[in-house]
Amino acid sequence: MFAKKFKAIAVALLAVALAACGGGGNSAGSSQTATNPPQANPPQAPAQNNAEWTFAGSAPMVSGPNVAVVFAPATLSSTGVTGSGSTISAASEPLRSEVQQSSYGGAFTTIGTSALSISLTPGSTISDLNGAGGYVAIGRWNHGSDSSGGNYTANQGAHYAVGTSLTLSPGTGSLACSNLMATSPTSVTGSVAPGTLVSASATLDLTTLTLTNFSETVTIGADKQAPITAATVPTGGGQFGGGLSFLVRTMGSDSTKPLVAIAYGARLPNTGDINGLVVLSCHS
Repeated sequence: MFAKKFKAIAVALLAVALAACGGGGNSAGSSQTATNPPQANPPQAPAQNNAEWTFAGSAPMVSGPNVAVVFAPATLSSTGVTGSGSTISAASEPLRSEVQQSSYGGAFTTIGTSALSISLTPGSTISDLNGAGGYVAIGRWNHGSDSSGGNYTANQGAHYAVGTSLTLSPGTGSLACSNLMATSPTSVTGSVAPGTLVSASATLDLTTLTLTNFSETVTIGADKQAPITAATVPTGGGQFGGGLSFLVRTMGSDSTKPLVAIAYGARLPNTGDINGLVVLSCHS
């Protein structure tokens, strides 16, 4: 009898202890104080990488080993370069002198020669990216600055073309050339938004290796379908004077179907000085 009484007391004490600890019985029927779960770390803003650029469009990766290069600063005008910035017109430079960014739409962020290297400042923008095969890529640096002292707003631009080197030999006859791709024409002062190259054409004289009857029309600001013409334009180097500026190089993989990259500076009646770049495709 005593043993049974003692066992009953022990069971009762154990039940009280379990109830105090929240244990025993069915957990669904237990009463517990609700607590807030641990809070996760609040979302963090993405780290800003100072090596990043903003880009628009896409261009193929250009193959080498050597490339032709055209670079026109935002200050290229109808009379030449009117302020800071450097021009480049090179027939054949090692591809390693250039930096093309596959992660940024194929944009070139360094344009260089053995004597000069110009790099786009991180945080700047590359617009109008375009290209053909592995033979040519174009773009326009804007809304930023570069290592040559160039500074430009979103309405301005430093225009470039990089493509496989192509040397033409004098021959006979001529080739018809027409617009293949172009960057947006921009105002040197940045007073108006970038415009549009409407059309461009020329004839490549194979005897003199010059472009004849160069003609293009642009629309920018209050200038609609404005003509820009030149009787002759060299296919290599630069030409300044007569109210026009040109930086020109031949590119591509087939001398019977050359590409001609032309950076230009001109003056329009309303907008004033503008610049831009066009690549002509020439064929028989």
